[in-house]
Amino acid sequence: MNQILHTLKLPDFVTLLNALCGVLAALIVLDGFTYLAPLLILIAAVADGVDGHIARKFSSSEIGSNLDSLADVISFGAAPVVITFAAVENNMQYLVLPALMFYFVCGILRLARFNTMNQEFNSFRGLPITAGGIVISTYLLMGERFFDEYAITAIVMILGFLMISNLSYIKVRNKNLLIPLTMIFAATVVSYIVNVEYTHIMAALLSGIMAIYVISPIIKKTK
Repeated sequence: MNQILHTLKLPDFVTLLNALCGVLAALIVLDGFTYLAPLLILIAAVADGVDGHIARKFSSSEIGSNLDSLADVISFGAAPVVITFAAVENNMQYLVLPALMFYFVCGILRLARFNTMNQEFNSFRGLPITAGGIVISTYLLMGERFFDEYAITAIVMILGFLMISNLSYIKVRNKNLLIPLTMIFAATVVSYIVNVEYTHIMAALLSGIMAIYVISPIIKKTK
C-alpha cells in the first residue's frame, strides 16, 4: 500500500476526485437527487481537465494514464448510464437500456483505443468520453419538461457512434476558451445552491456549447 501511495503524484489525486464524483453521482441518484447527480459529473469533468493540465505542467506518475482512463469509465461511462436509467419511466426502460449499454461499450472502446495509439497533439480521434458524459448530464439538468425517452435514446446512440468514429475533435487548451468555459461550469454548479431554475438555464447554455463541439468535425468538413 505504501508503495502505491508513494507512486501517486498531485494529478493522480485530482483523478481520484474525478472517480469519486462519478461513484457518488451513481449512488445519490438512487436516493432521488435528480439534479445533484449530473452536477457531480460536471465537477468530475472539471477535475478531468485539471489533472491533465497539472500533469502537463509538472509530471505524471507511472500509473497516471491508466488511472485517468479508469476514472473516466466510472464518471463519464457508468455514472451517466445509471443516472439516465434512473430518470426513465419504468415502461420506457426497455427502449433506453440497450442504447445506454451501447454508449457504455463504445466509451470503453474509445478509451482502450486512446491508450493504445499515438495521439495527435492538437486533436482526439473520436469524441472524448468526457464530452459524452457532459452532454448527457447537461441534457438531464435542463429539467423534466425537456426530458424525453426517445430523445435521450437518440442522444446516447449518436454519442456512442461518435466515440468510436474516426472523426477528429480538437483538444481545448486555449486559455481564451478554457477560462470562460470553466466559469460556465462553475456557475452551473453554484446555481444549484441558489435556485434549481437557474441550473436549468445554465445547463441549456452549456448544452448548446457542447452541441457545437459535438458537430464541430462536420462543420470543419463543410467549410
